[in-house]
Amino acid sequence: MLGGSVMIAMVRMIVSIGGVILLFFLISESRFEKRKTVAVCLCVYVVLIAATCIWYAISQQGFARMGALVTYLFFGIFAVWISRDSVYVSMYKLALVFYLMSVFMIGGIEIAVFLFDKNVWADIAGRIVLLGLIAWFIDKKVKKTIRGFSDYVEYELDRFSVAIMMLSLFFGIAFILNPKVHDQTPYRLMQIAMNFFLTGILQILVFRLYLHIGIEKTYRQENQLMEMTHRLLERNMELLTAAGEDESLEKLCDNAAVNRILVAYTAQAKKEQIKVMLDVELGSNPGIPNIDLMTILANAWENALYGCMEARKEERGRECVIRLMVRKKKNKLVIYCSNTCKAEIGMEKGLPKPEDSGGIGVMSIVRTAEKFDGEYDFKYDNGVFVFRLVMNIPADGDAAAAV
Repeated sequence: MLGGSVMIAMVRMIVSIGGVILLFFLISESRFEKRKTVAVCLCVYVVLIAATCIWYAISQQGFARMGALVTYLFFGIFAVWISRDSVYVSMYKLALVFYLMSVFMIGGIEIAVFLFDKNVWADIAGRIVLLGLIAWFIDKKVKKTIRGFSDYVEYELDRFSVAIMMLSLFFGIAFILNPKVHDQTPYRLMQIAMNFFLTGILQILVFRLYLHIGIEKTYRQENQLMEMTHRLLERNMELLTAAGEDESLEKLCDNAAVNRILVAYTAQAKKEQIKVMLDVELGSNPGIPNIDLMTILANAWENALYGCMEARKEERGRECVIRLMVRKKKNKLVIYCSNTCKAEIGMEKGLPKPEDSGGIGVMSIVRTAEKFDGEYDFKYDNGVFVFRLVMNIPADGDAAAAV
């Protein structure tokens, strides 16, 4: 390191710590609203700068050995706490941010050493320029992709793989920031550049691999949704055919679209000798677009039918029951659906495994629910599979429901 007075150290810390905070929140999202996040981050920023400057003034040698480790360990704990990502995804993003930090820190030092005769202000200026370039590139080119990558990592990447990725980053950073190495030679510069390159390329390859896996899974889910839509159309065609033969259509609720769904699926359940229990109180205006409501109900029914059929395969003659409750209460829409199921249901990250839900519908339900900030859960309860959902009805629900 290039050393300097306490004032120089403070300026370096303002740039370095500020850069780490900036980069972390470019690729991560806070669990709090913007104003609270800014206030908390400013407090942490000031505390870290004050503490590091005091430490530097007391013992430059001690700070050189342990200062960076302690400072960024504290920030790491804070970042994991404030991030809305899971712990291990937050830790991977931290490792990536520390890698980028080492790029602009070491870049500034090498610029000052080789081009400006170890001038400390050249070091600081170099850090600012490199930090600005990195932040601009992330913000303009990859921020949306990296934030979306979090979802793919959450569902596709196992924790062992995340640990290996973080270790590769930390080993690279440890080599670059080794405080025992003081020689600044062209060979040392080449080593640093090669280390940056290889570590960075490894992360890019893994990033692209899991991004591709996640996109492929999204395509499969879209295909499943198309298959679900096809099944729904078939049910509607059956219902229309039946209605053509008999104009009187059973009325199960006041919402015409939902009523058609319920009549069609109730008839299908009765064909399979599955008992149906309905508790539906829903007027003509459900508060959300009919297409979204039908997507949820149709998928829930398909999964319930599949669960009952699988239970009957497992135990011939078993009585199977589907219970459905739909109610609108002020600005909430509540849906409860339970069905007889197999003795064991596999769950993964709060969702039933595809092989235990027919492979269709669950992600469609989740995606539709999330459009309305819905809270949902799926659970197995002693031979019964239960799906519960509470959705917020938008303020413009009257207009939206007509869509």
